[in-house]
Amino acid sequence: MSHYIITGTSRGIGEAIANKLLQAGNTLFCVSRKINEELVERAVSSGTTIFYFEADLSDPKAVIEFSSQVWNRIIPENIERIALINNAGMISPIGPAGSNDSGKITEHIHVNLLAPMIIASAFLQHTAGWKIPRTILNISSGAASSPYYGWSAYCSSKAAIDMFTRTVALEQSFSDYPAKIISFAPGIVETAMQSEIRGTDKKDFRDHEKFVKLYEEGKLSTPGFVAGHIVNALFDDSVVQGSVMDIWHLKE
Repeated sequence: MSHYIITGTSRGIGEAIANKLLQAGNTLFCVSRKINEELVERAVSSGTTIFYFEADLSDPKAVIEFSSQVWNRIIPENIERIALINNAGMISPIGPAGSNDSGKITEHIHVNLLAPMIIASAFLQHTAGWKIPRTILNISSGAASSPYYGWSAYCSSKAAIDMFTRTVALEQSFSDYPAKIISFAPGIVETAMQSEIRGTDKKDFRDHEKFVKLYEEGKLSTPGFVAGHIVNALFDDSVVQGSVMDIWHLKE
């Protein structure tokens, strides 16, 4: 049996990843602020075991409680391989750093950085020494290495998740049975986040027209296309430990 823990499965890439993993023998642990009832129905119809949790990942206590509930349901003897996909994320606040609300900044860092770190740490703690394939995949962004006007929070949180990935990979290199951890930038994908970006005032985001043009020219990837590459990368031996990659690496 394969187990998958996926955050942010209410829509977009997270939902698409879950859809790719719907098959008998798989067990999914999904979380979002509201239960994706249609995803649950599809899981049941496909014979997939699914546990769905409602949690606000901007609340550290809720993150810890979610993680605890997941591990209370996992029986190591029944698992052939296990993966964590830290997908949940947010783009706001958008705007120059001096104009951003402190509460929004805090919420952003909690969702994009603190929650993945807490959930990944629990994953490593609970699976330490397991002699099965174990993978953590963190969703990153090209913004991790390229600054964008108005994205100080987003660029910073994604750069931090990449460094977290590299650091954990280094630590795991000293383990007899290391878990693989990788960071993956999916490119520009047609999701609710992209809609939010296109709806941003130009004065808050100077690259607004660039993203609108990419949308109008049909150059955005679909969540399903990206999810397929993510699922294929999870247990691909050719993907190097600690890799910080984007979708173009996997398409080569």
